[in-house]
Amino acid sequence: MQIENIELPVEEIAELYGRDPFEIRDAYEEWFDLRRGRQRPNAPDIRLLASLSNLSTTSVSNFLRNKPGSLSAINAQRMAQLIEIVGYVPSSAAQSLRGRQTNVIGIALPLSSISPDFYLEILSGIKQEADILGYRHFIFNVTTDEARDDFFGSMPFLGIVDGLIVIGLYIDRSRLRILERHNLPVAVVYNRVALQPVISNLVAQDESPLNELIDRHLIKHHGYRRLALVTLTTSNPLKMGDTIREDWSRVGRISAYTEALKANQIEYDPEIVFEVEEHSFSEGYRAFERILRKNEGLPPSGKIEAIVCTSDTLAAGILTAASRQKMSLPVTGFDNLPVAELLDITTIDQQARDVGRLSFRHLYNALSYHKRKGKYPALVEESINMQVVIRRSCGCSH
Repeated sequence: MQIENIELPVEEIAELYGRDPFEIRDAYEEWFDLRRGRQRPNAPDIRLLASLSNLSTTSVSNFLRNKPGSLSAINAQRMAQLIEIVGYVPSSAAQSLRGRQTNVIGIALPLSSISPDFYLEILSGIKQEADILGYRHFIFNVTTDEARDDFFGSMPFLGIVDGLIVIGLYIDRSRLRILERHNLPVAVVYNRVALQPVISNLVAQDESPLNELIDRHLIKHHGYRRLALVTLTTSNPLKMGDTIREDWSRVGRISAYTEALKANQIEYDPEIVFEVEEHSFSEGYRAFERILRKNEGLPPSGKIEAIVCTSDTLAAGILTAASRQKMSLPVTGFDNLPVAELLDITTIDQQARDVGRLSFRHLYNALSYHKRKGKYPALVEESINMQVVIRRSCGCSH
């Protein structure tokens, strides 16, 4: 069986080492010629790294084993970049990938960050579908920029999963090249990554359902004019993606609020926008205390009439705090988590469990397609539909 020639970014490597692109191409062709006729995948190895960098295999090997002084500082920096560019992984990891299906998927997400309850709902959907089809799963909790870079740098899932579901995390091109080398399909949720080996993107449609809730229901139906907003702080502990819809969940929801006010000739008042650090019950509870203090200092015409929250968990904390104060203020949430149904919270349904089920289905279908065709299907992009759910918390009687 003739092995395939791998795609090599010659110009990028030549620029890295200040060499002529033809030299890089010749070095690669020489390495490749020695491997013709082999029965195993043509994965980058130490000899390729040595040829492209014009260093000895011993020096490269010592560097990979973290031996002090194996390379100069500049060569060590270049080698680290070269490893990313060609998608090199240690041979032990590469060998474990060959011809072995594990019936295990990996799930990477910021589980313990700003919206744990929401992410748990997505995980429940994935698990439900995976259990039906006989798949187990490994969960990788990635909560910061640094943790994300380390996760996709070390790739601890290689050799133990058949595919990867990535929720709310961006994957850069160099990491995608490595995943493509290893034929590992990726289903992306709440981001848009249109490069191989990504086989599906599940993206939110837009913020229009929240705009509809505020505009048509709270303002026009109920007649509320002084609407407080409880939302995450605009500083983002985890950059969700390098796309035009970057950080849609914060920016989009704030935009929906301001646009609804504008459409009804209501002046935006930053004094009644309350920022929180995370979508948690305790943050909602404390936000209500701040709202209460603010209301006490406002004239009757300026008092807050209703509270718009960017998550059900925040709304639940506010409702509990208000109840303990024997007070009542209309409140809305976002997500339609089980707590929203329990506490009768008007909200936006993101269908989190269905999103989880659908993400696994896309991955499973891609794996099945690969078994039949020897390749993965074309990228599928699907919108996550959201809808308004009216309950009693907004002041409705039913």
